[in-house]
Amino acid sequence: MRYTELTKKELQREYTKLTRRYTDFVREPLELDMTAEDTFGKSESRRAARHFGTVLGKELSDTGAAQPAPAEDAVAALATMPGCAHRTVELCRKAGVRFDAIDHSTVLARIIPADARSDELTHAASVFAISARLAALESLQSVLCS
Repeated sequence: MRYTELTKKELQREYTKLTRRYTDFVREPLELDMTAEDTFGKSESRRAARHFGTVLGKELSDTGAAQPAPAEDAVAALATMPGCAHRTVELCRKAGVRFDAIDHSTVLARIIPADARSDELTHAASVFAISARLAALESLQSVLCS
């Protein structure tokens, strides 16, 4: 279900559903910083990075809200809908997970902390994806309302 193909009513329904999930993230923030640059050169495990990417892929599949993007200096990157990167980062921070927006449509996870557990990575990836989806829906709704 690509968001750009939904009706105004369907967008609102999806936004309400995602807001409920996001509210749960905000109630119990994770407090995970994924913005630090890795001075040791990709010290995170490849398995952890793959796990993070898999969760992102599942959460974002076919929505059009964002898609994984290549990034040389990051563990994971999202190419958001144009203009949604900073809102995505803002939503993530409210839920306790810190990412970097490097321009109007790119969000980076620069490092996976060495002490991050699998369940924390799943949670962080879900926060990342849900925030991107909410930002996209907000953007689309504002276009439809104007």
